[in-house]
Amino acid sequence: MRAKEHYTVWVSTALGLTLAIFASFQVYLIQESSRITDVTVQDNNESRLEGQLIFGQYCKMCHGNQGEGKKGPPLNDKTFLSSASNSIIFSVVSSGVPGTEMPAWNQSNGGPLTDQQVHQLVGYIRSWEAKAIDRRALALQGDPVKGLIVYTGVCVVCHGGNGAGTDKVPALNDPARLARFDDSWYVAAITNGNPDKGMPIWGRVLSRTQVADLVALLRAWQRKEPVSLPDPKEFLQEAESALGNGDVIVAQDNLEAAAGVVSGDMLVTINAALTALKSGDRDTALVEIKKAEAMSP
Repeated sequence: MRAKEHYTVWVSTALGLTLAIFASFQVYLIQESSRITDVTVQDNNESRLEGQLIFGQYCKMCHGNQGEGKKGPPLNDKTFLSSASNSIIFSVVSSGVPGTEMPAWNQSNGGPLTDQQVHQLVGYIRSWEAKAIDRRALALQGDPVKGLIVYTGVCVVCHGGNGAGTDKVPALNDPARLARFDDSWYVAAITNGNPDKGMPIWGRVLSRTQVADLVALLRAWQRKEPVSLPDPKEFLQEAESALGNGDVIVAQDNLEAAAGVVSGDMLVTINAALTALKSGDRDTALVEIKKAEAMSP
């Protein structure tokens, strides 16, 4: 009987230890699962932050600060994000889009980004999806001043200053003529062009926003409202200030804006500043910006 009682004690002890080990293992699994989740969240947050930095350096000048669209199409857009998978976005970023201003960004295609960096960029773009709006369904509200900048850069050669027309091209600033068609007609006319009559297909060059700005300019002319180009000195001062703060992207944006409203020697000087800035020579860029400021009336 004593031997049996002694055996029972050992069994009870072993069972207790087994249950304790099992309980400890369960606690470990719960804690490890929580730890893995925390690490995953942290890794994802760090990856999105890296993607945000990459977007700010390489993408926002064309696609807007928050992907709202600028020269390039909107990326922070419900329709785009719901229809484009991560692999598609990765492919487009990596390979670029031939025939457009979208270059190849992956090192495998001659760009500056590694596969990992492209994945980080895709992750940042994807993070917009939950709150993205359908930007492409919104009616674009054009800006006639921005439209005049675009007009001065690409339209004035054929259509004359302030839409006055030429011997071969009718005036665009004729209120009666402008009233004959609605905005959608002008959007289509600019976007699709008419190559047979010498009108280029501007939809291959201009963004939807830029086309809307041109239509807004036409409507201002229809109402006989004066539209003037902005003072380039304001852009130059913003560029100088941004460069002093180390924000090369903002400096470049303002220099490009200034280049769109000037000509002659001042344009040459601003382009020299842009060239220096893009090559990483900030000191030379600053010197050229100051030269251009001195030329501004």
